[in-house]
Amino acid sequence: MESDFCTQTRCGRRPSAPLDHIQRAGRFVGKRDLRRGRLSTLARGCLLDSLRVANPNQTMSDRLRASTASLDAKMPGADSMTVRALDSMEDLEALADSWKDLLRRDPHATVFASWELAWHWWQHYGQGQPLRLFVVEHSGSVMGILPLYEQRVRLFPGIGIRVLRLIGTGGDTQPDYLGPLLEPACADAAATALAEHLLKARRDWRVILISDLVEESPFRRAMLAACHAKPSALSDTISARPIVVHLPQSWDDLLAEFSSHRRSTIRYARRKAESKYGTRFFVATDPEQIGPLFDELAQLHRMRFTAKGESHVFRSIEFLGFHRDVVTHCARLGWIRFYGLKAEGKTIALLYCYRFRNQVFYFQSGFDPAFEKLRPGFLLLGYAIEHAIGEGNESFDMMRGEHDYKTQWSRQQRTTRSLTLYRPGPAAFLWRARFEQLPPVWARLKRWMRGAGRARAAVTATSGTVPEELE
Repeated sequence: MESDFCTQTRCGRRPSAPLDHIQRAGRFVGKRDLRRGRLSTLARGCLLDSLRVANPNQTMSDRLRASTASLDAKMPGADSMTVRALDSMEDLEALADSWKDLLRRDPHATVFASWELAWHWWQHYGQGQPLRLFVVEHSGSVMGILPLYEQRVRLFPGIGIRVLRLIGTGGDTQPDYLGPLLEPACADAAATALAEHLLKARRDWRVILISDLVEESPFRRAMLAACHAKPSALSDTISARPIVVHLPQSWDDLLAEFSSHRRSTIRYARRKAESKYGTRFFVATDPEQIGPLFDELAQLHRMRFTAKGESHVFRSIEFLGFHRDVVTHCARLGWIRFYGLKAEGKTIALLYCYRFRNQVFYFQSGFDPAFEKLRPGFLLLGYAIEHAIGEGNESFDMMRGEHDYKTQWSRQQRTTRSLTLYRPGPAAFLWRARFEQLPPVWARLKRWMRGAGRARAAVTATSGTVPEELE
């Protein structure tokens, strides 16, 4: 549904966390988790059984604390879990319900690890490539899902290797915050089972690449522990450092964090745009509107980058088809926010965002270069952040990409990691040379060439000749 920002109802102070809780698997589990179904059937049964045998004179809080030892004893370990490898579209479709249940419960999961995004990504990017779904099970219950596929990667002319990597990576669209989904009550055990299985399966692939992994994921800890005896077999590097705005209780509170000059700039830009161009901010969430707005976004994005003489991402059939399908599907689940700015009766700027668990993720944008002096991108981002605060969100994540317009709103960062598991041999050596050792060398060479070019231009401008050392 499209709505004017001025008609949005402001949310009050966010409710505090429940007081009755216990620590389980790196997060809090309490009465609210029981009511909302955030525990699996197995974990819920173990916890309730331990509560029933507690002293009836105890409070619920005391019973929950007293149940910790009993729950630890009943939850399965990695040795009691099995890992199945699935490889068909039918398997991917059959996993939908279990996948969605884990997404709802896993505290580290984001919208980009959802079944909906994986399904649509595979429809557009996965055809012709072998699917590899690793499912952790215990007593018939799904405890974890690691969605991978096999890709043939070209290293050098005539040289390529098979790489096992996450669904969602390897194409021309790149989300952040990926990784396996794990049952929170036994996340460490499920992660360990997956890590040990991948180490055993390493002989079938030259490289296993788990990129854009949530840094706090138990799977990362499990992989590092499993490979501790062979540190050369695993590379743990930073994948990205997305900028994130941690949202306060009100827009005024956020403005108070900025300098007086920054506050004046924001307010002046708004007054000027509203008085001179009659700008109006709007938000769209209705699935019927999202499709046409996505087409407008693609057109605005292309216009902007074409005017700058640069390439853009809205060019491949796969990219357009995937995102058009996924925004329509996710809009029906309430996960999509399209923020827009109108001027002179037409849309001049759009932001394509996801909203999940009180977090807004800014994915793409586009604006009309004819209105560049109006600074529509800067204006719209401010309106979007203000709306996100009013909606009760906790953060506005700018996603990957280091750009100055992002640091104007925040300098706080999150970190995603990339784990690369190698099978020792010539292929691993070539992979590391191509993707780890050569890129820094090329970057330094490009910086040197740019510096030499500027020096050449400066000398030529002053003397009309070029020194021999720059020839």
